[in-house]
Amino acid sequence: MPDRTAAIKDTLERYPCPGCNAQLSFVPSTQELDCAHCGTRIPIDKGRDRISEQALRAQLDQPYPIAVPVTQYIYTCNRCSASNTFSTEIPTFTCQACQFAVVNPDAFRTREVQPAGILPFVVDQAEALSTYQQWIGKGLWQPGKLKTVARADLLQGCYLPFWTFDAQTDSDWSGYAGTYYWDTEYYTDSEGKRQSRSVRKTRWTYRSGNYRHLFDDVLVGGSNLLSQEECAAVFPFDLSAAVNFSAAFLAGWIADVADIGLADGYSLAEAIMKQDIYEACAHLCRDDEYRDLEVETRYTDQTYKHLLLPLWICSYLYKQKTYHFLINGQTGKIYGKKPVSAGKVVLAILLVLLVILLIVLIANSGGE
Repeated sequence: MPDRTAAIKDTLERYPCPGCNAQLSFVPSTQELDCAHCGTRIPIDKGRDRISEQALRAQLDQPYPIAVPVTQYIYTCNRCSASNTFSTEIPTFTCQACQFAVVNPDAFRTREVQPAGILPFVVDQAEALSTYQQWIGKGLWQPGKLKTVARADLLQGCYLPFWTFDAQTDSDWSGYAGTYYWDTEYYTDSEGKRQSRSVRKTRWTYRSGNYRHLFDDVLVGGSNLLSQEECAAVFPFDLSAAVNFSAAFLAGWIADVADIGLADGYSLAEAIMKQDIYEACAHLCRDDEYRDLEVETRYTDQTYKHLLLPLWICSYLYKQKTYHFLINGQTGKIYGKKPVSAGKVVLAILLVLLVILLIVLIANSGGE
């Protein structure tokens, strides 16, 4: 096997400041590479010409060859000469000795499809920390030591992989529409008298039709770090702001490669489309309600894009369970779940029972 250490080293990208040789990082407020030491700014190209819809079936029929094997390599830092071991599928890492950031664009070549575009961070670290601290400080039922476990320094800005899918759909549907009407029903009461009452009934009518819809940019997460439900909780992203992928946007940040491939990503997207189609057909079928709805859908003109999108993520472990707090790195929309203190819940129940008991005792004493 040929030695790839030199080739890998040549593709690694470092961003030293041309003015003082300190670390350049992408800064959301300027949308440029900035030097925190001397203030130097370097613009990043923000063209969009490489972001285009790609034919899904053509890609699935002809898998992209993996150009870079997933393996471990030793990187010798050209600033401090320290040796660092890294995996070819890790997009960003820092030298353990001098903390200088390194970007490995070849990491994305370990996957069948490379990202065509990236949505740069807009929410900076100060705003993200402020949002997180406000969120973690609220909550009546959270454990008292939660702030110690879910430390603010665990909050990290990360570019995660996402897939977007387009598809033209053509659906034939059939079912029964239920229309409510009222009928008079007669009955004999306990005294033997004849009485009447109005009873709601349903009249069922067979219906069928066709529903066509063009899905545009159905978004699914490509990383196993988060569930699809967690990702969707901080949607939407304004994907029109995405620009051509450039490793410079990753300078000073964390990034990940796709764990969920193109085929599996499309399966997730098609499930979303299927649910939306069913709900649309149910709306067409129903009157007051519906039943026995059947939908048959044909999908054509499927296309995809692969993008990196910005998220602030805090992952923490509490009693052997992992919790996530997320901030959409473009819009600031948040999502998070906190553990519940069993002790506080039990105390609240006991207090409620005590109040009920006091009310009963007061009521009984007042009646004597």
